[in-house]
Amino acid sequence: MHQSRCREGFTLVEMLMVMAVMASILAIGGLGVGQALRAMALTNAGNKVTRLMETARQQAITKNTLNAVVLMKSLGTEVDGRAFTVLEYTVTGGWRQIREWEVLPDGIVADVGATGADATFFANGPQPFPFADASTPGAPVAYGSNSSLPAGTYAARIFLPGGGLLNPDDAAQFRLVEGAMSGGKVQFSQAEGGVPLNYYRVVLLGTTGKTKVERP
Repeated sequence: MHQSRCREGFTLVEMLMVMAVMASILAIGGLGVGQALRAMALTNAGNKVTRLMETARQQAITKNTLNAVVLMKSLGTEVDGRAFTVLEYTVTGGWRQIREWEVLPDGIVADVGATGADATFFANGPQPFPFADASTPGAPVAYGSNSSLPAGTYAARIFLPGGGLLNPDDAAQFRLVEGAMSGGKVQFSQAEGGVPLNYYRVVLLGTTGKTKVERP
């Protein structure tokens, strides 16, 4: 009696089917990993900005000065919506920039085109800075330049020596999103109905100057 032989190997069709399934699994897994990495980058960028806000506030309290957090908003550069710095005001020296520009990573940008509550950081900032004169322009030096930022190209809020905001009744809120500036506008990487699916919202509380973070 002859024993049946076990078939060895796979047919071409079977190998193609296995490869197709593996490719689908890898694609799904890659999409999940990509989303996780973008979300992590947004969180890290937001944490960096909130630390900058908190540092500026604490320095205003410790040194009994005015400190301002400034965002380069619309100068027409590659770092628009992504570059932050801190200014300090003293009676003898006027306003001066005390930190290098800190630039958010590619793919993360402040939503400078937001409306409503998320536009209040941009709408309620000083233009130009208080107490500025011809010898102290009252604006930070533009990233990679020796020229001061013109009015309207930046957004800022000022911390008082007590830690609260100048003009505390004026809301100060903005959000960081996944996207990039294109033609002076923010293009979201992921959005639904014109609303970004992920964001890192920063709210400065006027009376105390403390930072509040909101996530979807």
